[in-house]
Amino acid sequence: MSVLKLKLDQDQLLEDFFESTFLIGIVSSARDYQLCWQINNHMHYNFRVNNSLEINLSKHQRAFYFSVFEYEEPTKSVAHYFYNNHCKAEFLLPELKNIDYLWLIKGDYYQQQDVKTLIDQLRHVELVQLVSLLDIKDIKNKMNLIF
Repeated sequence: MSVLKLKLDQDQLLEDFFESTFLIGIVSSARDYQLCWQINNHMHYNFRVNNSLEINLSKHQRAFYFSVFEYEEPTKSVAHYFYNNHCKAEFLLPELKNIDYLWLIKGDYYQQQDVKTLIDQLRHVELVQLVSLLDIKDIKNKMNLIF
């Protein structure tokens, strides 16, 4: 009996997942739920934790869980994902240790100017210390963002 092995094309998976996306890095000392609450109130979003999207990474025989908040815009076919980048001194994206949270915008509606406007609004949220647009091509461990 022969065994059929399927090989996952990670390059194609990454390309498909990150097509029409923007990634924003956020520095804040607040807890994820506190920051999302402030973003929801000040920017009129509706981020909610989605436990089914929680990312589980295993390193050094320990499990680390990274929470993911989600908001889908009903009329624009755009999904927003808010990742916690750290858990117990481990990082979802180790190359971005200075970034506390990641905001992924996925969908065709947003253009570069829309994202710049969103970043400007985000800078006025009280708990946000620093905001930066990140280039997805420069991130080595972007596979960790795929749920």
